[in-house]
Amino acid sequence: MLVLERKSGESIVIQNGNDVIEIRIDKYNKGSVKLVFDAPMKYVILRKELTEKPQ
Repeated sequence: MLVLERKSGESIVIQNGNDVIEIRIDKYNKGSVKLVFDAPMKYVILRKELTEKPQ
């Protein structure tokens, strides 16, 4: 696991060959973070709870 600390307006870039995914921290407010994703259309980005099967 990699843990990075970023401030509002800063980004993290994930790159695999020519594919680049940028995750930008838009703002932090009262314990929540607003993230902006810029990724090729072939990638599906979901909240984790939407990928878990109901018990």
